[in-house]
Amino acid sequence: MNKFFNLFIIILLLLLGEDQALASSTVIKISLVTPEGSTWTNALYRMAREIEVNTQDAVIFKIYAGGISGDELDVLRKMRIGRIHAAGFSGVGIGVIAPRVRILEAPLLFKNHGEIDLVRETLFDEFAADFEKKGFVLLGFAEAGFVYFFSKVHMSGPRGFEPVKMWVWKDDPVAKTSLDAFSIKAYPMHIADVNTGLETGLINSFYSPPLGAIAFQWYPKIKYMLDYPMANSTGALVIKKDIFYSLSKKNQAIMREVTRKFSNELIRLARKENTKALKILKKNRIVFENPSPAQIISLQRNAQTIYQKLMEDIYSKDLFQKVQDLLLAYRKSS
Repeated sequence: MNKFFNLFIIILLLLLGEDQALASSTVIKISLVTPEGSTWTNALYRMAREIEVNTQDAVIFKIYAGGISGDELDVLRKMRIGRIHAAGFSGVGIGVIAPRVRILEAPLLFKNHGEIDLVRETLFDEFAADFEKKGFVLLGFAEAGFVYFFSKVHMSGPRGFEPVKMWVWKDDPVAKTSLDAFSIKAYPMHIADVNTGLETGLINSFYSPPLGAIAFQWYPKIKYMLDYPMANSTGALVIKKDIFYSLSKKNQAIMREVTRKFSNELIRLARKENTKALKILKKNRIVFENPSPAQIISLQRNAQTIYQKLMEDIYSKDLFQKVQDLLLAYRKSS
């Protein structure tokens, strides 16, 4: 009997020790809209595990992927009341916190990855200060890749974009402004409703990086992709300021180091996987349409209208000029 009693005491002490260890840990609830098994979500799991190991479980993550916490605006509301502590956001969520960062997604502004990397890294501290002012810490940027138009209908024929009914992320002023300028009919809805919209005919088109079209399983419902990259899709990993600064200085440094490393790795992976995704789309008989010369001229002309509009509402003229100067110097030296 004494042996059983002693065994019970040992088990109880172990359980209490485990509870005490958990109680001394900071549990960070982090949300993503990207699906389980996707490149972005898999990278987050690896990043979380490395931070847990490096902090000796002083920091522990609970990951809510696949949009189970709602769309990005839902997640932001939950962060503000403390139900979610950190999140990986696309430009939509980023724009609500720090609108100026959306300049990284200005249509037709960036010609290649090198230009994006230059501007993002040069202005990182400036953008991070914008997040701090709003109660968040910018841990690192990521990206989903260059965005293309996908559709069930031709987009480069004589009628151009006239037959297109395109999804636009609800409450995304940058995308809505851009589609309006390109004379594309936009239908706002949550990202979780895109599949249904394509199935019911409410929409017949969407914009996405190739990898996103596959990850969200939208591509089987379309026939065409306009082979002309429209914008870069930027993402970011952010955490509530009060949660981050409640960590020890050592663990803050660990989190910054690991998240920046994984952010850079995620950018590399996203670019690699987008290249593969283009091949998958071709294998699945998606027709890559080339825009007509007149269409290209129209898109580029309308992009200037978009910049002017966004300078009024999203980012300043000074910031736009700073980015233009960086790009001009880069192009001259390339």
